[in-house]
Amino acid sequence: MGRLTDTFLVVDAHCDTLIRRQNKGDAVDLTRPDPSYQIDLPRLRAGGVDCLFCMVGDRDLDASVSLIDAVYRMCGDQDGDYALCRSAGDVRVARAAGKIAIVMTIEGQVMFGERLGHLRTWHRLGVRVASLTHGDGRPPELQYSDSYFGYLTPAERETLRRQSKGLTPFAREALAEMARLAMPVDLAHCNDAAFWEVLEVADVPVCYTHGAAYALCPHSRLLTDDMMRALAERGGVMGIACYSGFIDREQPTLERLADHVLHALSIMGPDHVGIGSDFDGMPMWSEPIPADISHLDDVFQALARRGVDRATLAAIAGENFLRLLPP
Repeated sequence: MGRLTDTFLVVDAHCDTLIRRQNKGDAVDLTRPDPSYQIDLPRLRAGGVDCLFCMVGDRDLDASVSLIDAVYRMCGDQDGDYALCRSAGDVRVARAAGKIAIVMTIEGQVMFGERLGHLRTWHRLGVRVASLTHGDGRPPELQYSDSYFGYLTPAERETLRRQSKGLTPFAREALAEMARLAMPVDLAHCNDAAFWEVLEVADVPVCYTHGAAYALCPHSRLLTDDMMRALAERGGVMGIACYSGFIDREQPTLERLADHVLHALSIMGPDHVGIGSDFDGMPMWSEPIPADISHLDDVFQALARRGVDRATLAAIAGENFLRLLPP
């Protein structure tokens, strides 16, 4: 069987490669091959990736400005390999030109200091997805309570949800502004109380870019079946991540990753599941499944062997997350 990723548009809805390069003091450029990272240009090409959602900021405003500048410089060469994209149409044009589409996202809005003008400016610059929090609970995060990171039984998780506080007043203002901008909110990293509150009170488009199914791996960051159903009912998309700690506590394998995708399909349907690898955003000691972006086709081969049809594979590969962008 040939490479499946050659047959449809492929979107990876979350990676932290740029900010990890920045934090390590390396060149913030995906072009240079570097085996210490999980994404670079040769491996993007080998994996058949057409579009990469790149995180360009979380807690530090100046650092985010530098990352956005790096994306503009990386995408500024008309004859180069990348195109900065603000819409689904831009992504399709980039793919037709043989370029890799870059869509900028941010994790959390603590760096904005409760100033909506910064959110609007980042949107003008091209940021197209923003989350509520990076989870560390430092003010002015958009949720009151920290987000727990670890394994929990259902009873422990429910107790934690009841004890947690959700959205701050500024969060509601930010969500209203994001709704006006048609800018999706990424619910990855937020606590369960904030997750449910967003779905109850906000009209903003929703997604969950990187995680997996709690029913198969009891990590606090993963979505329960009820959360998955609610996300799908709002038209949202869930990205399955490649972090081994989200796949299985004891035996994280490619087949187990496929189990998460299949479970999400069974709960949410084919229009609400995608891939958000979280490459270069995982703990350094972890072994992702698959090992890096060059092996992304392995995921779709595994799903095809399990009976997933081509139309559903195409939806998972890119069309579902692309739907969240402006046309």
